[in-house]
Amino acid sequence: MSDYTIDTFDNGVRLVTVPMPHLHTAELVCYLAVGGRNEPPEFSGISHFLEHMIFRGTAEYATSTELERAFEAVGGAVNASTDVETTCFHSRLHPDYLAEGMALFASMLRRPLFREIDTERRIILEEAREDYNEQGVQINPDNLMVGLLWPQHPLGRSLIGTTESLKRIDQAALEEYYRRWYVPENLVISACGRVARQQLLQLVEKEFADWQAAAPPAVLPAPPLQQQPVESCWVFDSDSQISLQLAFRLPGRRDARTLPLRLLRRLLSWGGGARLSLRLREELGLTYAVEANCSMLDDAGYLAIDLSVAPENLQQAVVELLKVLDELRQQPVPPQELAAVVRSYLFDLEFSRDQTESMAVRYGWGTQVDYLRSFEQDCVELQQLTVEQIQQAAVEIFSAMTMKLIVVGPWNATDRSAVELLLNRFG
Repeated sequence: MSDYTIDTFDNGVRLVTVPMPHLHTAELVCYLAVGGRNEPPEFSGISHFLEHMIFRGTAEYATSTELERAFEAVGGAVNASTDVETTCFHSRLHPDYLAEGMALFASMLRRPLFREIDTERRIILEEAREDYNEQGVQINPDNLMVGLLWPQHPLGRSLIGTTESLKRIDQAALEEYYRRWYVPENLVISACGRVARQQLLQLVEKEFADWQAAAPPAVLPAPPLQQQPVESCWVFDSDSQISLQLAFRLPGRRDARTLPLRLLRRLLSWGGGARLSLRLREELGLTYAVEANCSMLDDAGYLAIDLSVAPENLQQAVVELLKVLDELRQQPVPPQELAAVVRSYLFDLEFSRDQTESMAVRYGWGTQVDYLRSFEQDCVELQQLTVEQIQQAAVEIFSAMTMKLIVVGPWNATDRSAVELLLNRFG
């Protein structure tokens, strides 16, 4: 028996049901296929702005306080997030109140009021200020990195927008963006926990089946992956440490190397045996924490390594970081190390089957972005990975021709020249 079912309504709304009958809770998650990559440059940040505005009152609940209290009355704690490809609204619910919860989400997604725009704008502007220093200079390594990876493209802009774009967004812009992207064909509803498919079908039919709207526009594809010399961005900031982000452009999650890359990420930065932590922290004491992460989109992505170091340790930290990456290129991963990483990955997959949030991501988000993978598929492919596949992925991905660097902090020109020389010699 399958872990989930997918039902598609005539208007395009999709319902993903994931029964977990042993639980005492339910999770409702609504994924809309709209995010940062859908935004015109003049309205950068509008997806995130619109997500905030959905909470500012609906036809049935005039204020955000009324809406939140309505969710709390059914065991909920509604929240939302916006990323490059999707906007997600979610809440835990008591299983006996699924009807009320579905009605609340329908009220939010179908009948927002767009009130108090200027108040919400001030809140978002405060949120955006966290990415800038006192001189108004962008210091968020993530934002700086995507600008290097995808210049002159929506993927290369901050999800929160700029001061100028946020001030430009008015009610007319929000309502037009809402009409364009908040449409039934763009909606996936995922219900996980103590839920029943037939009941959910009736609830979605009642709340969403009569929703009609034009199909959403096509999404601008990512620029093709190109080989080019190392690019870096150095931002001086008066801090006690230097924040460094080293990234490698990836081809996207549909690429055959996606699973080997996820294993590489865990070899670098996952658990007590992770190579970066062992070398840079435990052996050399160069940093408190170092972390590797993969951002995998439909047609693009990147693997990023983040750490903070004292200014006097910058050169050594880069030397050792590149050594760790080069070792993965030059030497096969010992079978026992790979086996340990695969085993921990399999444990995490098994543990996730008890978490409604994880199940919603696997099956709800997976349905929305057309990347639906079963547990069995992941487990089988993980256990079939070889040290040769891991090494080949490292050789192809860890290259100076796909490398980008962000440095933020009190760096000096001597260190910059030395680091850039190291990067250009890599590989």
